[in-house]
Amino acid sequence: MASFSRPKLPLSVALPLFVAVAMFLVAVGTTQLGIMALRSSNETGLRDQALVFLDAVAGNIAAEINEADARQSVQRTLAASLEFRTALLEESIAARWTDQSGEAITVTLAERDGDLLNAALTEVQSSGLDDASARLVSERSVLLVARSYGMTEGRLYLAATFDTEPLEAATDAASNAALGIDILVAIVAAAAAYAVTRRSLKPLDQFIERLADPEGSSTPGADWRRGNELRQLEAALAMREQSEAQRVTILEQMAQQERDGLLARMAASIAHEVRNPLAGLKNGISTLKRFGDREDVRKETLAFLENGLDSIGRVVDVTLSTYRRRSGSRMITAQDIRDLEILIAPEAGRACVGLAWRFEEPTEFRVDVDALRQILINLMLNAVRASPPGSTVTVSLIRKDAQTVVLSVADEGPGMPPEIVAAMISGRVNDIPMERSIGIWIVASLVERIGADLSIRSDSAGTNVQLTLVTAQQGGAET
Repeated sequence: MASFSRPKLPLSVALPLFVAVAMFLVAVGTTQLGIMALRSSNETGLRDQALVFLDAVAGNIAAEINEADARQSVQRTLAASLEFRTALLEESIAARWTDQSGEAITVTLAERDGDLLNAALTEVQSSGLDDASARLVSERSVLLVARSYGMTEGRLYLAATFDTEPLEAATDAASNAALGIDILVAIVAAAAAYAVTRRSLKPLDQFIERLADPEGSSTPGADWRRGNELRQLEAALAMREQSEAQRVTILEQMAQQERDGLLARMAASIAHEVRNPLAGLKNGISTLKRFGDREDVRKETLAFLENGLDSIGRVVDVTLSTYRRRSGSRMITAQDIRDLEILIAPEAGRACVGLAWRFEEPTEFRVDVDALRQILINLMLNAVRASPPGSTVTVSLIRKDAQTVVLSVADEGPGMPPEIVAAMISGRVNDIPMERSIGIWIVASLVERIGADLSIRSDSAGTNVQLTLVTAQQGGAET
């Protein structure tokens, strides 16, 4: 079943939207926190005023509870306190005290909150001395306040309820008005933030368009610090690309020069290898002209001519197999590798360096033959160049197991620079300095291509480069 991914907004649109939404949420959230703080402050102020009201009522009835008609006196005082409703909007009130006989007397003036008052009196009576409590009863929209007072004889407990509907209505109205204003301001601020952020990110879109335009002209080097940061970044990237392009061009030129020089040396080597058999062939033809009527001379001379042609054929075969690129892996034998001596021997002879071959016979394995030949030729040529006269370059081939072959090229030179060793082993081809031999760069590139493991031991006594190939001993037909 095909899955459909939801399209994503570009950064130049998503970021301004995110900033706008964040500003909106922060503005609304801070306003709501302010409204909550205001509501809490109003409730605290109402509680304090309610306690002051109870204190005033307690002062009026404290002297009346010891009289004979204390109940009636207290009831009149409580009724008088409710007769003129203050800004607190007191609803009901109750008092409780203990007379001289120890009887608890409760006087309640309430139309609907009597149960709340009795419960509050009982709670404050059992809580301790000089204790006060206040809580909002939201289902009845009242504030319930109770307090205990100590007297010369016994204690007085007062409880009252206050209507909070007008206060809540005013607070809700203020909250709604503030919320409306806040939403309006937040929308304006969010829109402004979106516009400013969108404008700030507009150069990013232009920057992307310029980078995506293959025919766009880059910023001149003299003006690269003019304009905004993105234009400077674009100019710096363009300069970096130009520098990289120049580096690649120089590297390609050096590679071509190296190949041309190598081909020139190989051509001289091939000419040298072919010239000797040709001289022998000419001598054989001369012998046939002079003594061709003798059967023994004819047989011997024809065999000599055949050997000379075979020698020329081997030189041609090795040259073609080395420099004619063909894709895919094929089987290669130890003798195929040994045939590279035809190409390396002239260079080694000029440098007075010997070649030693240590092969396990028979060894046959499947590999990218063309790439392996290029690797070995470059390694051997570099080893010959690094070796002092009279030393020996040793090429070894061993089979560790049925699927692992190890090839190594060892010289007796002064050793390879550590930075070159590190770059080749890690596969960081671009870290190899351009002034170094291009052959090393080719080796590092081809080793990764054929999937070989490269290890290098290099010190003042010489360098040993080892290739470990995991391959099947037998394979199918050539590809």
